Amino acid sequence: MKKGILLTILWLSFVGGKAMAKTLWNRGELSLANGTVLTGDLSYNWKAEIVQFQEGNTIKAFSAFQVKEFKYFDTQFNVLRKFIAVDYPLKQSFKRVLFLEEFGIGPMMIYRRLRHAHDPIKIGNPSAFGVDDQTIKRLDNFTYYIFEGDKITNLDDFAQSLWPRMKTEFSDELSHYSETLHMDMGSTLARLLLITQYNQLKVRAGHVTQVLLESHSESVSL
Repeated sequence: MKKGILLTILWLSFVGGKAMAKTLWNRGELSLANGTVLTGDLSYNWKAEIVQFQEGNTIKAFSAFQVKEFKYFDTQFNVLRKFIAVDYPLKQSFKRVLFLEEFGIGPMMIYRRLRHAHDPIKIGNPSAFGVDDQTIKRLDNFTYYIFEGDKITNLDDFAQSLWPRMKTEFSDELSHYSETLHMDMGSTLARLLLITQYNQLKVRAGHVTQVLLESHSESVSL
């Protein structure tokens, strides 16, 4: 009986060791909540929502409570990933600090979080250690949040909270763009594309306005 238990422990240790060995490290920068900035090898555990920093033979792990932001170049996907720690209101009277990945920039900033974060971590499951690239590739595996200053809107509320305001500003442009997509407007991809298009229109309109103001200012000074 004891021999069987010992063999089981050894097997679990071996499998767990194999999974841990798959941890991927990338060069990056980690800014802690206390103002300390660490530069070196980082690894983000999508499931446990823990960022690890490696310095020599020492590995330190940090939760969202201890971090302000971090970024690293993901060599697997050839992309720079940026994360921020956000005090997010999960319920009306309850807030929790979460790691959110920056996914789109503009007047409507897009951030996301793995939908199945904090699922039970299974021994030998590489996705538990953030190395399952198929999980990260799928857009619908994430929950998306739209930031407008201090206002945060869940992408699930797109039709009620975001789309009406977007159409008010750029009705013709966005209507024409949505027709060219030829996809379900309720899908995650379509909504993200519409927000990206809105951001481009907003920035372009702001640039035109700035040019007109500068032109007017110059004519007045003359």
